[in-house]
Amino acid sequence: MSVSSEKQQPIEPTELTRPGAKELINRLPRSSWRERSFAYWAERQLCANDPWWRPLSSAVVGVSTCTMSLFHMLGFRKVVAEDLHKLTDIIEGPRDRPVITIANHESTMDDPTMWGLMPRRMRWNPDYTRWTLGAQELLYKNPPLNAFFALGQTIPTIRGDGIYQLAVEIGIQRLRENKWLHIFPEGKVNQDETIGRFKWGVGRLIMESERVPIVLPIFFTGMKEIMPLSQKVPVPRPNPFKSTLFLKVGDEIDFTAQIEEWKNARARLSSDKDKNRLDELVRIAIVDRLWASLDKLKDESTASIARGALD
Repeated sequence: MSVSSEKQQPIEPTELTRPGAKELINRLPRSSWRERSFAYWAERQLCANDPWWRPLSSAVVGVSTCTMSLFHMLGFRKVVAEDLHKLTDIIEGPRDRPVITIANHESTMDDPTMWGLMPRRMRWNPDYTRWTLGAQELLYKNPPLNAFFALGQTIPTIRGDGIYQLAVEIGIQRLRENKWLHIFPEGKVNQDETIGRFKWGVGRLIMESERVPIVLPIFFTGMKEIMPLSQKVPVPRPNPFKSTLFLKVGDEIDFTAQIEEWKNARARLSSDKDKNRLDELVRIAIVDRLWASLDKLKDESTASIARGALD
């Protein structure tokens, strides 16, 4: 059974008619100072090569991850990261491919909280820091926040705008540069016992990366207890004598053969309609594999916790 959640979409644009990232940025409104600020930082993120970018980005990601590390020490009884080396070895080591990590999404604080678990040596280096997609309406509210989240390597995403929006185009650009991109493929906070359906955007990112990315699943839990959706003010409220965090990194999901098969099949098609339909089917298949891998990792994590990992 498919676990992708997209509704039937209108006919997709072809490669010739689909606007690229620069064109999408040029289309952004600039009538107010807020809109001009957003457009400016979107353009800076696309390149991320201004002389001032790296030191400022380093400061933002360094302070953020160190703050989250302190949050772990002061707010939780126990914090466990199982098999974190599977991720850090890849990020720090030599590689000629980009990296995509996917994770479940328990709270709006998941992203900064989980990266506070990264080793101290990696925290101030933007090259060792994920790029991620974050909800534009929650994060990019004014010029100071625009600057903070842009330098923090968080790409503004408009939920419901589909897989050809600016955020996905910027994500593809980061993958071309062999960067690390982190995705919450459920697309929203989910505190149910089962992992929610995945959006198709992550499928497009994997398919259109110039080099097949290294894909790792991550299961993360503990935030829904301290940031339940029922609370009126969305702030974490950990109990240092009770609260726990658990993160587990899974094995690589290898899409090499699947992507090669898709490219060969697509090369034999002549009509845009047939190509679009094939692309859709492959995106669904990729998303289903991702969901199954993360669901399996969730079961492994639950078993590890039951054996006393957080005792």
